Amino acid sequence: MRFPIPAVPVRAVCLAAAIAMVTALGGPVAASADNSISIDIISQQDPAWAGAPLGSSATETIGSAGCAITAVTMMLRYYGLTTDPGAFNAWLTANGGYAFDDQLIWAAVTGYANGRLAFSGWLGPDLGVIKGELDEGRPVVAEVLLYGNQHFILLTGYTSDDGLLINDPWFADGVRLRDRYADPAILSIRTFMPAETVGRSGDGRVSGLANPVGAVRLGQ
Repeated sequence: MRFPIPAVPVRAVCLAAAIAMVTALGGPVAASADNSISIDIISQQDPAWAGAPLGSSATETIGSAGCAITAVTMMLRYYGLTTDPGAFNAWLTANGGYAFDDQLIWAAVTGYANGRLAFSGWLGPDLGVIKGELDEGRPVVAEVLLYGNQHFILLTGYTSDDGLLINDPWFADGVRLRDRYADPAILSIRTFMPAETVGRSGDGRVSGLANPVGAVRLGQ
């Protein structure tokens, strides 16, 4: 996501109440009431890391364009990995986790997780796949548009009326997808498998960049 931070603050006035993080790698499951997963919210604009250059970019920072790595960091914490966007970004930068300076290579998440979690698919906006992942207790990273720009959020559940629930790294809050993003909101999704199901990959692309244009360039 790349756009100037507006003069009027766009961050939520306050964060959602702290949610207990699931730390057992093999144990995260979806809540039965509304198929929601409790995941701590992380802001890409947290002063602890917001000013750090994103990858080797000379212009972008985690605060301005680190939505993808922040969404992934929320998911990593859910699976029991102790990390934050700053530490994840530093590792990616040092270990070839970016292409074209600051485009996240999704498959690099597998290496960072050291076998505890694997990138399994780059798919279209398939609600059936999304619900299936969430029903199995697996959060999903989704691509949307924010102010006309590419943005990534974390899907954490859905309600009985099909309202998807999200953690949004830009606003640092948890809301219903349709309350913030116009329909059709989701452009694509990224799925991940914990260690016990790593062999089951999705039906889409299994490697690539946070920016689809970058993926085309990489293949040339």
